[in-house]
Amino acid sequence: MKTKWTINAKLALFNTLDYWTERNDSETYSNKIIVETEKALKEIQENPYQKKYYSEKINLYLKIFFKGKFALYYRIIEEETTIWIIDFRSTKQKPLF
Repeated sequence: MKTKWTINAKLALFNTLDYWTERNDSETYSNKIIVETEKALKEIQENPYQKKYYSEKINLYLKIFFKGKFALYYRIIEEETTIWIIDFRSTKQKPLF
């Protein structure tokens, strides 16, 4: 399945990267976030149906990654063979479910 990002999810990722770059005065941690996000996306593509982390109420799956620090919320659209990344967020933020 191919992966696509919503505009809001992309903005959330970019805002997170900007925050850590400014906070640390370095791109090192932001680059680690990018690497770990890419690993998480690969894992999602290999095994998208994780019942343990699924909310039927809002039809979203959850992938927690980078030592539990970040989360991707995603929806699978079978007809399009697409995994839509709906949101990217820190696990310190209020969860969607």
